[in-house]
Amino acid sequence: MNIKFLLDENIPYALIDLLERKGFLVEHLKKKGMGGIKNGEVYQLAEKNKMWIITRDADFQNYYKFISHDIGGVILIKLTITKTSYLLKTLDGFLDKYKDKLTEKHLIIVEDEVIRIY
Repeated sequence: MNIKFLLDENIPYALIDLLERKGFLVEHLKKKGMGGIKNGEVYQLAEKNKMWIITRDADFQNYYKFISHDIGGVILIKLTITKTSYLLKTLDGFLDKYKDKLTEKHLIIVEDEVIRIY
């Protein structure tokens, strides 16, 4: 399974290490010098390499925009606690439990008490 993630500029760099340790390929918009690009450009970049987008930007939960792009999927982080350690712990648990969902295109919304998969 060769899953690639594109981390939006609002995602901490620390997530890169977690994802790479789990065997994923990861790119971060800021590390690519692409901070501040429009959401449409983020989708286009993800389409080029069939990547999953990980973001905190609620605009990415627009299902109609989501289905119109040929990407791996979107993971939208909607946690009330914004500490990096909490985000890492939550995503680590998510990946352990739902890694199989990454083989198909999904819109996944990760919240404190629930994970919604569309």
